[in-house]
Amino acid sequence: MKISFSHPLGLGVSLLMLGALPAKAEYPDRPIRVMLGFPAGGGADIQGRWFIDKLKELSGATVILENRPGNSGNIAADLVAKAKPDGYTLMLAASAGMGAGRFIYKDLTYDSVKDFTPITTTNQLCFALTVNPKSPAKTVGELTALLKAKNGKATYGYAVTSALASAVLYVSSEKIEISPVNYKQTAQAVSDVTAGEIDFAFADMVFAHGQEKAGRIRILAVTCDRRTAGAPNIPTMAESGVPAATTAPWWGLWGPAGLPADIIEKHEKWINQIVAMPATKDFLVSQGADPLPGSHVKMKEMLLESIESWRKVTSLAKIEPQ
Repeated sequence: MKISFSHPLGLGVSLLMLGALPAKAEYPDRPIRVMLGFPAGGGADIQGRWFIDKLKELSGATVILENRPGNSGNIAADLVAKAKPDGYTLMLAASAGMGAGRFIYKDLTYDSVKDFTPITTTNQLCFALTVNPKSPAKTVGELTALLKAKNGKATYGYAVTSALASAVLYVSSEKIEISPVNYKQTAQAVSDVTAGEIDFAFADMVFAHGQEKAGRIRILAVTCDRRTAGAPNIPTMAESGVPAATTAPWWGLWGPAGLPADIIEKHEKWINQIVAMPATKDFLVSQGADPLPGSHVKMKEMLLESIESWRKVTSLAKIEPQ
């Protein structure tokens, strides 16, 4: 007898066949790799591992932080830009790197707007103006006077784009004739400040805070628009008379372009839960950073603002893509 699907027996067979189809696994069902374009042990790595450890707890997944340092974070960004948008390859990156790349690198392999999905922000990380602890400069104004007295022989160091931006805004605003020195890592720049090889360097507060506690540097000011909760005694650049050098670099979680909405929503929820934890606030404050809750919509707006800010910085510094 021929059985049609309109027959009760045929319907039962159909339902059995449907029931035999494998159910779609709920995300995440395998390890998530989160790229970080900076070396282990630095400020970015310290804060990144905090968020990754908490993300493991909330998601129940295996989450692996992969340090892919080099080329100012471009190696990590390139890997994520080319990854499959399935939520298993993500990235923790700063606004400076994502905003500045198009103005600094001629052969950049990705577009920070077109090739990525912003998920949400994690924290804001001020940069600190650091000098040798034996320097006679106790304020930004005193440092400016010392630098100008060198008649063009002064030097500053930088290793990351946020540090470069802070320095460029400072010296251009104060009309200081000075030569930049590019380092591969922030630790190297700060080490040369300690050794007296360069006059100053801007460094992220996570790293600078620890170096100051160890007596290796003196922090004169921070770049954010307000004092950090972890170092309320340190004035801002604006309070120090250089409002043009106010910058507020932020960090966030990114995925490849085309990341599905449900995966974005899951990570946005998890990250904001982590940011809201009292333990996270305490940790960030102890590191000289501040929590920054957000959303994928707000983060995209902030990325576009960062790009325009970097357009101004590179113009002031007369930086041509190389």
